[in-house]
Amino acid sequence: MAMTDVTQQQEVDQNCEAFKKILPQLMESGDLNRFALMQNREVMACFDTSRDAMLAGRKLLNGKPFSVQEVTDKSVDLGYYSHFKLLRAN
Repeated sequence: MAMTDVTQQQEVDQNCEAFKKILPQLMESGDLNRFALMQNREVMACFDTSRDAMLAGRKLLNGKPFSVQEVTDKSVDLGYYSHFKLLRAN
């Protein structure tokens, strides 16, 4: 499957697995309590608010799937929407 064929849910799942592995590094680097914009299992940038991360993802990634993860040492599971916000075509 080409990267362009990745669905939003697949992107979220892949990013979530990658995020778990790099979370300790992000916390040590000063990004604790910030929000990581992720695509293709990589952190693109970290932002102070989830809104800023979402807006940057929409602007920079032109409708391609991405996810936003909170850099935290607390276990939080809010279900489906805790990992990403579904992008809708305008």
